[in-house]
Amino acid sequence: MPILLERRMYLAELSPLINKRDVRSIRKWCVKNQLPIYRDSSGEFVNEKEFELAYNLPIILRLKNQFGDYWQDYYELYLNGKLHEAITLKPPTSKKNISYTPKGKLTAKIFGESRK
Repeated sequence: MPILLERRMYLAELSPLINKRDVRSIRKWCVKNQLPIYRDSSGEFVNEKEFELAYNLPIILRLKNQFGDYWQDYYELYLNGKLHEAITLKPPTSKKNISYTPKGKLTAKIFGESRK
């Protein structure tokens, strides 16, 4: 069974990436973004892949919300720096989201038939 060694990012390395100077602020950012902090004899560190996920999670959630099942295609373009190629991707078809179901006769006439 092969041993997978992921790259460790020590908290000092995170400072310029998340724009925090103090180690306490970096720890708070990690806690807020649910990023586990590990320790070894050299200090505190995080897993590089876990950091990338926590760092890019707001972008991923926005793409999921905006593009639905096609979000991964847009995310790949974002990661490769080719977001301008998103113009050629097929835009998702918007589904009509009915969040209101009319209950009365008058509102059913105004907003459409009720689902009874």
